[in-house]
Amino acid sequence: MKKNQTVNLIGTVTLVTLFAKLLGIVRESLQARAFGTQAAADLYTTANNATIYLFTTVAYALCVAAVPILTPRLRRDRQEGFAAASNLISVTVLLGALVSGVWIAATFTPWMDTMWDGTAQETAQLAGYMRIMALTLPVILLTYLLVALFQSLEHFILQGSMSIPYNLALIAFLALFAGRLGVGGYVAAVALAWLLQLAMTFPYAHRERYRYRPALNLRADYVGSFLKTALVTVLTTSIFLFCYLQDSAMTASLEGSPVSAFYYADKLFTPLTTTLIYSISTVLFPKFSHQYASGGKEAYLGYIWNVLRTTLVLVLPVSALLAAFGTPIVQVLFQGGNFGADSTAATGAIFTIYALSMAGFCALDLLSKAYYTMERTLEPLLVNAGILGCNWVLNRLLGPRWGGAGLAAATAVSITLGGAVMACLLLGRVKGLRLDPLVKSAIAALLTGGALYAVTGLVLTGLESKALLVVKCVGLGAAAMAVYALALACLRQEDLLLFLKRKKRPKE
Repeated sequence: MKKNQTVNLIGTVTLVTLFAKLLGIVRESLQARAFGTQAAADLYTTANNATIYLFTTVAYALCVAAVPILTPRLRRDRQEGFAAASNLISVTVLLGALVSGVWIAATFTPWMDTMWDGTAQETAQLAGYMRIMALTLPVILLTYLLVALFQSLEHFILQGSMSIPYNLALIAFLALFAGRLGVGGYVAAVALAWLLQLAMTFPYAHRERYRYRPALNLRADYVGSFLKTALVTVLTTSIFLFCYLQDSAMTASLEGSPVSAFYYADKLFTPLTTTLIYSISTVLFPKFSHQYASGGKEAYLGYIWNVLRTTLVLVLPVSALLAAFGTPIVQVLFQGGNFGADSTAATGAIFTIYALSMAGFCALDLLSKAYYTMERTLEPLLVNAGILGCNWVLNRLLGPRWGGAGLAAATAVSITLGGAVMACLLLGRVKGLRLDPLVKSAIAALLTGGALYAVTGLVLTGLESKALLVVKCVGLGAAAMAVYALALACLRQEDLLLFLKRKKRPKE
């Protein structure tokens, strides 16, 4: 694939994914207005965290693990690849059905008392929500295994677009029926809407003439590798989720820090962070293998460094913007109805701190996939286990002092340190690797973020209408990006100079 084609494809995938994520934010905004951050919303959040959110994370990890298994087989012989896909689907969905049954059975045990510190009626409601949501696990696994199959056939847009009808359906429910059917009705709607995500894979199956053929061969040479890689990938591809689950679990014991504030902060942070990062890695992940096979280890690591560095040039200023505008973003998107000013302040503070971890999140995702290409999983596993341990310790140090903000800070610090450690492990011994471009980008982002934070305090009064607040933030954001570019130019950052040189070339 030529460089221009790769860039265009990344751009297309990013736009489609961004549209789907924006619909998700609209959905979360309507949900916030309908249910706020009261006990009912906390029940939904707890049930969702313990089922669908966790299931989708595991399913995405299985998708990542399946791609390198299916891709070479599909290239050798399409029928061989289809047979392997059907076998992996059978194994995975069967395991999913078993886990789903165990999950539902667990909701009838005293374990539920550890999930919720409230009245018996509320605990019973939580158990009911979890039973409904647990039924989605086989559907979620089937959907993501099909995504892996079609991604191996270079249908990269599917992963970003499959949530579009899901979000549209839930937006319609929240707009029309939330007041009448409440949280219970919304739980059922969320579970049923997953069938729409599965349906998005059907046109690709028809186009590629794939038909699922029941098969269950546990002795196939790739099954063990698939399950082993998936177990490691669950942790390495979902580190922020596990940190968030730690945060939301501990915040239940802290006075004045509602669980749903973390839920809405995460629902903003995750899509905004993953849209660009996952779009890049979705397209480039297969290319990592080609670079590693054709150029040798030294050239491959140099290529990974270039990908990481240029991606961070974009991520660092976005991180600064989101941190500076954390509370205004929450106010515009969520405030209204049952989501009042107190909810905005709590959610905005958490989102602001989470936004500071974007660079570390980016490094972890790209470098973990670089390790997978080399068939090395131990380093990512150890680094991410270290992040969880660090977050657990910092939560107990910072949470009692600063509440929800302290828990969010613990996650931001842990994620950032983890990204730095993984970069040192993978790239620390590469000869000729220059840190100057990345250091200059970080300095420019710090200068931009500091200036923006100071100006925001003067320009935003807190009394603006939502429309005026959007206008002010857009204007300040555009000015901040100009300041960032100017700072890069003054520092003579190499990536910017190279970009400008390429832009001038056709005019000469």
